[in-house]
Amino acid sequence: MKRLGQLIIVAALAISPPIARSQEKAFDVVSIKRNRTAAEASDTNTTPGRLSLVNVTPLSLIRRAFGVQDAQIIDAPGWLSSERYDVVAVTGNAATLSDKERQPFLQDLLADRWQFRFHREMREIRVYSLVRLQNGPTPTSHTGPGEYSMRIEPTADGRLALRSIRGNMMRFAEILTRQIGDLVVDGTGLSGEYDFNLQWEPDQNAGATGPSLFAALQEQLGLKLESAKRSVPAIVIDHIERPTEN
Repeated sequence: MKRLGQLIIVAALAISPPIARSQEKAFDVVSIKRNRTAAEASDTNTTPGRLSLVNVTPLSLIRRAFGVQDAQIIDAPGWLSSERYDVVAVTGNAATLSDKERQPFLQDLLADRWQFRFHREMREIRVYSLVRLQNGPTPTSHTGPGEYSMRIEPTADGRLALRSIRGNMMRFAEILTRQIGDLVVDGTGLSGEYDFNLQWEPDQNAGATGPSLFAALQEQLGLKLESAKRSVPAIVIDHIERPTEN
């Protein structure tokens, strides 16, 4: 009986309960509206006490809330990546929150407005680890004021450019994941905010003369993508609903 009781306890711990609501980690005011512009680009603006997400997918909210990438989100219905929303949320104070500090607020938002329920598992998948080269350039640390921005835009000569202002490596790994199609995890050890302009030649460009994304990372930022298989924590979705707009 003692052994059976231990097994029951272990099994119970493997399944996360519904996210506990906490007034200290909940947004004071939230506005959610469906974005039907058919635009593909999204935008994020953060100021002390306020978060504005324009044209974002619910899948991207889960990524932000748990610090994971798409490959770590299991059993996601198709509409999580096809539908887009505008979300404005206010914390009720003027504190400046980091991406990590903002996660419990987003988790509460998902639980409250999307009725989000989940459990955690470990899954083995192919990943790329973003690491630093021993002898190479280093991303420039951000100093002074400036609003956060990390976005990809086409250049006049047909290349792609990722321009970062106050960008962080966790968000950078998320952007790289979407570009190469495999999970990228941050192994740089760089925890600050950085300004840089990364330019590369898209794979589909015929007769490309510029660097590939892999080469550009090494030449311009002193970073490298190393391929490996790894067991990573995954968020398995048990239940989620479309939010009520307001």
